[in-house]
Amino acid sequence: MQSIRIQTDENQREIFEHETVQFPLMIKHDHLNDYFERYVCCHWHEDFEIAVILQGNMCYQVKDHSFNLNPGDGIVINSRVPHTVMALGEAEPVVLTTIFSPYLLYGTPASTIYQELLSPYMNTPELAGILLPEHDVETMKEIDALYQEASFGVELKIKGMLCNLFYDLLSRRRYMLSPGKAAKEESLSRLRILLDAIHENYAQQLSLTELASKIAVSKEGCCRFFKSMTGKTISQYLEDYRVSQGILLLQEDQYSIMQVSYLVGFGNPGRFSAAFARRMNCTPSQYRKKLKDM
Repeated sequence: MQSIRIQTDENQREIFEHETVQFPLMIKHDHLNDYFERYVCCHWHEDFEIAVILQGNMCYQVKDHSFNLNPGDGIVINSRVPHTVMALGEAEPVVLTTIFSPYLLYGTPASTIYQELLSPYMNTPELAGILLPEHDVETMKEIDALYQEASFGVELKIKGMLCNLFYDLLSRRRYMLSPGKAAKEESLSRLRILLDAIHENYAQQLSLTELASKIAVSKEGCCRFFKSMTGKTISQYLEDYRVSQGILLLQEDQYSIMQVSYLVGFGNPGRFSAAFARRMNCTPSQYRKKLKDM
C-alpha cells in the first residue's frame, strides 16, 4: 500500500510546488488512507487551500483551532497557515483539495484587490480557517468537474468562480479584516516604480543599489519595503518573473534552451533549469517535450 508523506523544510513549509505559472491552481482527490498513518503532518504553503470532504470524517487542525469535518463540509485555509489533517473513524476519508496561488485572484501586488482585500485577509489571524457554506461547497464541486473536463476557456471560468466565492467570504467578514493593512497611495506608487523597473530590466543584471535609489531608500529599506508589499523578496519575485517570461519563449520554439536562459536574464542554463524546475516541477527540456507531445 502506498504511504505518502508531506515533504517539508526545516520550517514546516511544504516543498512541493502545487501549480504552474501559466495557471496557478491544482485540484486533487486525496485518499487519506494513502498517507502514512492516515495523517498529513503539520505544514504550510503560500497558496490558499480549499478542502471539501467527500467521504469519511476528518479533523483539520488549523493553527490553534480544530475543525471536525463530515461529508459535505468544506474549509478555506489561508496562505502561510500551519495545518494538520487526520482521519477520524474507520471509514476511508476522501477530500477534494483545491490549492491555488493568491495571485490567481489579484494579479499584481500593486492592485487594489491585493492591497485592500487579500493582503488584509492574509494578515488576519482570526481568518486562518473559514468553514464553507453549503452553496460554496457545491461551487467547489462544480470547479472540480470543470477542471477535469478541461474544455475551452475553463481557466477563465474557474478564476471567475473563485473570485465570486472569495468576494462572498470576505464581504461577510469585512469588519474582521486587519485594519491598517491596506497600503497608502504613496506606498503603492513606490511599489509600481520598483515593479516597472523589474519588468523592464529583468533580462539584465539588476542592481539593488539602483532599485533602492529609484524610491530614495537604503538597500535594506528597499528589501523590507518590497517584502512587506508583496510577500516576496526581490530575488524571489525576479526569479518567478524570469521563469514566466522563459515559459513564453519556450512555447515559441524559436530559441534553444540556452538562448532562452540568457534572454530572460539567468546568465547560464543551469541556473535557469534549477529555477524553472522549482516553479514548474519539470526541466525546460521536459516542458518543451510536453508541448510537442500535446
